[in-house]
Amino acid sequence: MRIRAAMENGFLNARCRKGQQLLREYGLWCWRMGLPLVWYEPRSRHSRLNRVRLDLFTTPGTLSIRGRAALIALSARYVNARDASISPLEAVWDRVEPQDVAGLARAVFRTVRRNGHYEIAPRAEESTNGARVLEFPIARSA
Repeated sequence: MRIRAAMENGFLNARCRKGQQLLREYGLWCWRMGLPLVWYEPRSRHSRLNRVRLDLFTTPGTLSIRGRAALIALSARYVNARDASISPLEAVWDRVEPQDVAGLARAVFRTVRRNGHYEIAPRAEESTNGARVLEFPIARSA
């Protein structure tokens, strides 16, 4: 039920006993689809506050500078700036109130998917820092 809702909404509610198992299943689906992984979970076992997380390891790209700026502006509406940590590959919003958590998760997903907020990461062989790549011929049997 939660996985289906996450597929429809773009974010997972992992506030349950099987949260880690659901996160693995939803993360695999996001990886197959090439979508960013957005979920929220409790800060601790008995906390009423939530932690919203964005993970871009399921996608072939990273956040652009414009995308990070948009997420910083978004976090000012929901939580204090000191409670947000944003990098090109992931972001975490800590101490999110229960009434704001679903709205923030939805806004994060929509912001990341906007044109210009996301850029394709360079492939490994393209980022050689000026080094020359030597190609060796394939050995053939006699």
